[in-house]
Amino acid sequence: MIVAISARFEIAPEHLSDYLQAAATVIRETRKEPGCRLYAFSRDILEENVVWISEQWDSEEDLQRHFTTAHIRHFREFLTGVRFISRDVRKYSVTQVGGI
Repeated sequence: MIVAISARFEIAPEHLSDYLQAAATVIRETRKEPGCRLYAFSRDILEENVVWISEQWDSEEDLQRHFTTAHIRHFREFLTGVRFISRDVRKYSVTQVGGI
């Protein structure tokens, strides 16, 4: 079963640039991980300080292993200094993926 994550973060304007720079490193490293099908961050077109995160993992085990990597630990430490205006993170269990 595939695990998907969809997240919406609104980041304080004074922290956005540093956040995006740190995220670029995390994205590069995460995409190399076993079981990672998709790992992408994008800026909202209409809401300047909103970042969307999309993830797809082959399994819950792959996702949990991801949380233990050095780059994620480092990123989480960095995030303690970032002010978020809002956060919404959702995890989905997906039995089938196909085109539209």
